Amino acid sequence: MPYTEAVRRLLEGEIDPAEIEADPTLYSMAERIYGSEALEEMGVLAPQIGIAEEKMNPGPITDDISLPDFVPQLPSLKFAKGSGKGRRRWFTFLIGLLGTIGTLINNLIGGGYILCSVGIADFPYVCKPDDGNYKLVIEQGYTWERLHTQVAWTQPMDYGIVDAAMLVFFLVLVIIGLFIRKKSVHSSDIAPLES
Repeated sequence: MPYTEAVRRLLEGEIDPAEIEADPTLYSMAERIYGSEALEEMGVLAPQIGIAEEKMNPGPITDDISLPDFVPQLPSLKFAKGSGKGRRRWFTFLIGLLGTIGTLINNLIGGGYILCSVGIADFPYVCKPDDGNYKLVIEQGYTWERLHTQVAWTQPMDYGIVDAAMLVFFLVLVIIGLFIRKKSVHSSDIAPLES
């Protein structure tokens, strides 16, 4: 109760300046209420703040205190929604699959036949050929101008090195997308071991 009495007298302005100097807590309150300039005018000096002594010396935990076992709950990242690891694999797989299908269609049926059947292309030397030149030769028709020449189209089932290289490349993408997983480099990406 004497402390609350001192606070009451501080708030009313009836406290002795020596009492404020003696108590760092009262000085701190008085400084917040009245300001440091007003305290200096009253002749109140700031108390010396020494090094805080350690009041409690922690010792070993006794046997009557039991602490719970710490078992962190980490989500299984294999099946967590929103993880971006699987997206890259499926994207690689889909690019490889679509490229493989496109290369096979161009070599077996002919890309020009599909384009003419749908109505996208209307090239007379592709859509109405006498000898059925429906296959696009990639190494000849790689630009827009060269695509509109008769040299860029040939018979289906006429394979070249570029066709075989594209087929191998897209098949490798399919295999990577299906079987190869991204390696984890962060410790939080690893699921905890079951004990």
